[in-house]
Amino acid sequence: MPSPAPTPPPTKTSYAEAYRLMRDGILLLIIAALLIGVGTTILAFTLFPALFGLRFGELMETAVAIIVVLIIGAIIALIGLWGKFIPGVERLASLNPEFSTAKTLIKIGLFWGIILLIIGVVTLIILIGLIIVIIALILISVSDIGLAILALKLYNLEQDSLYLADGILFLLIAVMLFISGIAWFLGWLLLYFALGDSIRRVTGATPTAPTMYPPPPPP
Repeated sequence: MPSPAPTPPPTKTSYAEAYRLMRDGILLLIIAALLIGVGTTILAFTLFPALFGLRFGELMETAVAIIVVLIIGAIIALIGLWGKFIPGVERLASLNPEFSTAKTLIKIGLFWGIILLIIGVVTLIILIGLIIVIIALILISVSDIGLAILALKLYNLEQDSLYLADGILFLLIAVMLFISGIAWFLGWLLLYFALGDSIRRVTGATPTAPTMYPPPPPP
């Protein structure tokens, strides 16, 4: 019985597809972060109607409008995360097993971290809510470690200093054990630009130094 044909090695096109998925997801996350950030800021100020001179009815209309913006931002974030970015990381891990640890940490940390963070915020008026929030932040820090590993592995693969800077930044965020909004946003932004550079490299859009993709198996 003839032996099965060997599985062909991953191509640069396969890597480009994974990178595009991840980058598209990050773009949606950035848009969502801007919507949620602006919406949260405005909503905080609507709690002080005296600053705006709004009547109660106008205040409620403004608050409802901002809440709708926050919900839209949350939906966009979920689509970006679970519809694009994580499938892209899974695709990358299927091409190169070195990314498997990063994939696992990102999925576990973000999935359970975000769920517990929502529960904790809702129940924050009681002590258990604070405990849940702390656990959620620790889990999200686990995902930050996964993102750091992802960026550093991509640095080894692509030799792009943006990945190195991004990996160090996510490690610092993880060590803090709390969400630093600006630093977290910057981490995703750096990863977005670095992936854009990688896509241009692997598709031959710009001349670059050779990268270290896994070599094909020996015959």
